[in-house]
Amino acid sequence: MIDKELEQKLEQFLNNNNRQYYDGSIEYLGLRKRGTNDGKIRNFHIVSYMVSISDQPYDGDGIFYASFDEKKHHLIEIIGPQSYEQIEK
Repeated sequence: MIDKELEQKLEQFLNNNNRQYYDGSIEYLGLRKRGTNDGKIRNFHIVSYMVSISDQPYDGDGIFYASFDEKKHHLIEIIGPQSYEQIEK
């Protein structure tokens, strides 16, 4: 099951990199077609997770979206409410 595999990969990445997230909030959303930084259109597997952002001026919780390569299933990027992090090209 690709959904559980990608959820586990994201959880492992977050734990290995000391990233905070709410337990039980990691959820596979599906395959989505979207644009990339270089202007191309690609399919990505999207997995979301929730983070407390109470230390920020806008307070509360935020949802982050991790994009995985459609075929090789490696983590490409993480997009947050006011952040973008490229993991792998």
